[in-house]
Amino acid sequence: MKNILFIIIFSYCTYASDTIQPLTEIWTPYQMETKKGLNGISIDLVKEIQKRIGNTKEIEVTTWNRGYDVTLAKTGYALFLTTRSQKREKLFKWVGPISSMKLVFFKNKKRKDLNILTLDDAKKVKSIVVAKKTIANEKLSEYGFQNLEVNSLANYSFKKLRENKVDLYPVEYHGFMYKLKKLGLESEIVPVKMKEAIYESQLYIAFNINTKEAVIKTWQTALDSIKEDGTYEKILHRYK
Repeated sequence: MKNILFIIIFSYCTYASDTIQPLTEIWTPYQMETKKGLNGISIDLVKEIQKRIGNTKEIEVTTWNRGYDVTLAKTGYALFLTTRSQKREKLFKWVGPISSMKLVFFKNKKRKDLNILTLDDAKKVKSIVVAKKTIANEKLSEYGFQNLEVNSLANYSFKKLRENKVDLYPVEYHGFMYKLKKLGLESEIVPVKMKEAIYESQLYIAFNINTKEAVIKTWQTALDSIKEDGTYEKILHRYK
């Protein structure tokens, strides 16, 4: 009887998990679009989770802004990677962590006049470019910054920094450094050497708040098993 009940519960969870549509944005080295298709640390992890739970949905690439809004509003969607913050905690359900994140300021190296050591120093510059609904936008607004220039696309923010049209660009350190090195721009765009990061947290898969707990448990269990059997480290090694 117990075995039959387990099979019924497992079948239900697998079916429920299979209805989840994963959404993501392009964010090197976590989510990348190449001639061979989608790959990257979190892409490979999510695909491995899908394989283990029987989810056959193709990962959909979209803008961060749209992915955030869709996942917030519609049951059946999950967005990755998403920084888990106090403000977002009750807006979504969470599976993870996938990785850690550190939010720091970057500047154009030509800007020798910018000597930013603290958040108060950063509040005095003319313009800080942020992408809409990102953790940078959220945290700096919480900290009382009045000099934010909010754009809908992260790539546009990066472009403005390269063209020296803004003073600072707050972005996740590890992913952005990887991108700069791949583009050969690490000597042109540099991190600001502050005493501490703007914000530190962890990166998760965010699910619509109405997602059934059984579905969340199924995804989390699959992720945990990936970490326990060594698959997680193998995926990380691919992108070092």
